[in-house]
Amino acid sequence: MKNVKKMMALAAVILGCSASSFAQDGLTLRVGGNFPVGSFGNGENATELALSNPNATFGGAAAGFNAGLKYQLSVAGDLSAFATADLFYNGLKGDIKKAWKGDSEKITLPAYMNMPVMAGLNYTFLDIDGATLWAEAGAGANFRCITKSSAEAALGTIVSGSTETTYNLATTLAWQAGVGVSLDNTITLGIHYYNLGGADIKGESTVSGNLGGLISGDSKSMAFTYGNLNPSMVVVRLGYTF
Repeated sequence: MKNVKKMMALAAVILGCSASSFAQDGLTLRVGGNFPVGSFGNGENATELALSNPNATFGGAAAGFNAGLKYQLSVAGDLSAFATADLFYNGLKGDIKKAWKGDSEKITLPAYMNMPVMAGLNYTFLDIDGATLWAEAGAGANFRCITKSSAEAALGTIVSGSTETTYNLATTLAWQAGVGVSLDNTITLGIHYYNLGGADIKGESTVSGNLGGLISGDSKSMAFTYGNLNPSMVVVRLGYTF
């Protein structure tokens, strides 16, 4: 019985050493770019966007940036488990911004902020002179935030006022899959596909000021439900493991 316990302990040590020699354990800081694909990046003008059209699904998103953290821990051999928390930022495409704002300098346009939190598995399948290739997949929740938009208008004493639109936070089921390379278990370069899940855009618009005598002094608010938006993107990022 003692021999069996010793053999099991020895096997555990060997397995642990093997896993740590190939897997990239630890906390990794990651930064990079994200590039909208599918309906998230489609759209040529404001009227086609889910931001303002109940029947639209286009996001009109431009390329953006991302930053986040990943914690990875060996499970067995070349298989590891990981947990991630990221922030993705995407503004609107330049043509849409120009058409939406026109010549006005008193318009603030919305932007997309997605914050996925995921867990998954990473597998290292090749190790060549300190460079390892890996593939991974994960799933979790995405918290979609759209920054508020506002506009101010004035036309003599007849029309003057402002409009502010705030968007509700949406929580959706999200997943990702990616491949990449690690150098000396320290530097990583990866490319991923993220599907962050679809949800209707909901929020509230508040109008205040004097609009031709219809609204004077007091502000009026109205809730809305616009189109269904599903942020999906290709993400390229560089990471450093501490």
